[in-house]
Amino acid sequence: MPTDLQALLDAVIDAFLAFYPAYAAGLGLHQHDGQPGDLSPEAVDARVRDLRTFDRRLAEVALDALSPQQRHELALVHAAVRYELFEWTEWRQHTSSPIVASYPLDVTLYLKRDYAPLAERVRALTRHLEGVGPYLEGARRHLTEPVPRPHLETAREIYRGHLAFFEETVPTAVRDVPEEVRGACLRAAASAAAAVRRFLAWLDEVAAPRAVDAFAIGETTYRRMLETGELLDLPLDRLVAVGEAELERLSEAVARTAAELDPHATPHEVLRRLARDHPPEAELLEATRRTLEELRAFLAARGIVTLPDAHPRVEETPPFARWAFAMMDTAGPFEERATESYYYVTPPDPAWPPEQREEWLSEFAYHSLRATSIHEAYPGHFVHFMHVRRIPSRAPRIFTSYAFVEGWAHYCEEMMAEVGVDPDPRFRLGVLTGALVRVVRFLVSIGMHTRGMTLEEARRLFMERAFLEALPASKEAQRGTFDPGYLYYTLGKLALRKLREDVQREQGAAFSLRAFHDRLLALGAPPLALARRALLAHDDGRLL
Repeated sequence: MPTDLQALLDAVIDAFLAFYPAYAAGLGLHQHDGQPGDLSPEAVDARVRDLRTFDRRLAEVALDALSPQQRHELALVHAAVRYELFEWTEWRQHTSSPIVASYPLDVTLYLKRDYAPLAERVRALTRHLEGVGPYLEGARRHLTEPVPRPHLETAREIYRGHLAFFEETVPTAVRDVPEEVRGACLRAAASAAAAVRRFLAWLDEVAAPRAVDAFAIGETTYRRMLETGELLDLPLDRLVAVGEAELERLSEAVARTAAELDPHATPHEVLRRLARDHPPEAELLEATRRTLEELRAFLAARGIVTLPDAHPRVEETPPFARWAFAMMDTAGPFEERATESYYYVTPPDPAWPPEQREEWLSEFAYHSLRATSIHEAYPGHFVHFMHVRRIPSRAPRIFTSYAFVEGWAHYCEEMMAEVGVDPDPRFRLGVLTGALVRVVRFLVSIGMHTRGMTLEEARRLFMERAFLEALPASKEAQRGTFDPGYLYYTLGKLALRKLREDVQREQGAAFSLRAFHDRLLALGAPPLALARRALLAHDDGRLL
């Protein structure tokens, strides 16, 4: 790579990591430990100025002398700069959503990953906790716009989870370090907890009285989200048509598969019956562990994708992240020593009434647990990010596309069903109903943010077309208010299926599913338009 281009890319990357130190530490770059970052208006203004300078300089790079790989990396970094610039200057979520500031409050890294002696990690944790107060105060100064009520409800849940972690988990976790180190950490944890309490009080006393029902980002911002985030420029009507067609395809497949199990019952009746067949709450984690080992054994026998040597740990979701049923927390791509990865599973809240706990457990029914584990671990997120760890250059390990990351994991569910991981119609039904949830997300995201769909209408759509119970449907609809990008699960899946078909068409008899998957994952997780350019000799530019 030309020296001047490499220097420019390094400058962009170094500035990114410096501005997002908590994210950098999570990647395994521990020189950034102990820093929550600075989200004050002054810091953000300076960041925007830097981004505009980088945008101009990257656009001025001459392409003629660059190799295909160099062009790919330049395009990847430039896309990341433009998307971040869009977030700060056009989307501007940081002025109305308290959720935006919550990520750096996750300090589990220092306790769960054994990348250094515990006392050293606790000292870094102490520094991080000491910075929570100034960080939250800087972030709060941005919150000048009315907060959407659904964002407010979720923010309260997130920050209360962090508060519980600071007050309850940290003291227990540091009990075995020397007294001097422990005492400093406990004081810092108390200070961080007090800062979170002040932030929660501000939400209740200032933000809540002027909160608004409106949450839609609008069609212009939505289209810009697609253009800058995923390099996708399609009319929204075309996207809606794609989503509706996929919804009908999946609904018909669900009806056929349910009829295999009981031709005299409706699909909803069959699914309700299957939903009751789940692991007991006390055995949920162990059932998930068994499922992972079965999936890994199948992949190893069939050679569908290269598997990592490491295995993920199945553990209960930390309290601050319990808005999700299950999630993968994979070792950072730069982590050199602590390579543990965690597959988090969320049991129902013990405070819920029995019927609500049963509704939540229905999401872990045996027919869907396997599909979820394919998505999160084998060969979904865990296998993907283990491949990312092997990429030699920095940019592909740092800058990722939402549609690629979630599209790959969702694609894996249907791909694994196609290659015969489990012929049982109950499993196929689990894959299909999971896909229904994702395609309803696709339609709800566009509907709520650009077409005037209400939160209640979204909730009903999840119940009626994705067969969710009331509580999970409400959670899904609420997520869509602050995460319009959750349409990318389906969009990414469809784009990856088309990419595979296009590569297979080019390669003919030489096509190998394993080689395709390994080449794809070796790219990292770029916007799928860039993945097409990298893998196809002749890209027609059509993502879908």
